[in-house]
Amino acid sequence: MADTAEGTQIVSWLSLALIVGGIIVGAINHRRVRSTCCRHEASVSLDIENTTPKGDTKLEALKPDEKKDVPPA
Repeated sequence: MADTAEGTQIVSWLSLALIVGGIIVGAINHRRVRSTCCRHEASVSLDIENTTPKGDTKLEALKPDEKKDVPPA
């Protein structure tokens, strides 16, 4: 029982970290921060693009009798 409880706790902490990380990235995405101190200027920006392909993302499974033209390796 102890192994299951520890595993559940680890998974819970990992999911919490992913959720908090997603909220932070969502809040600062596409933002630029500029700072000037003692006549030195620093500029930092974060821009994460959408990496999800457009259109249908489902993979089509081939039936056993279908053959696809694949060039020999």
